Amino acid sequence: MVTSKNKISALLSELNKFLNELEEIKKLSEEQYFSDRKNIYSLRYLFQVTIETCINISNHIISSHRLGVPNEYADIFRILNKEEIITESSKKQLIQMARFRNRLVHVYWDIDDEMIFKYLKEHLDDFYVFKKQILIYLREKQ
Repeated sequence: MVTSKNKISALLSELNKFLNELEEIKKLSEEQYFSDRKNIYSLRYLFQVTIETCINISNHIISSHRLGVPNEYADIFRILNKEEIITESSKKQLIQMARFRNRLVHVYWDIDDEMIFKYLKEHLDDFYVFKKQILIYLREKQ
């Protein structure tokens, strides 16, 4: 089975939409961000779906090339790194993101919203790095 470029392209398009929304929230000052609870809930949701989109892209590559069976989200990124699709640095960041996503989903009542806003300001580029590595993979390996 060959990786479906159409499937990955559709997921990358979704990723772009989520990244554009995250960029809009990133423009807010801390005061603006915390002045409206909708910003806080939007950011939580956008992080969740952005991370899940990265997971879905990765899973599609892994399953279509029969690269292994991940037991947990972190394994997905270990496999991509082992196959030299993503760098070691990206692997570490994406594993952290997967853990962050699990916290958003499973421990949503105990989230540090200041930490999430800080994460947005400092780590949004990690998603762009992942996207670039996937695009390189598609160009070179397909």
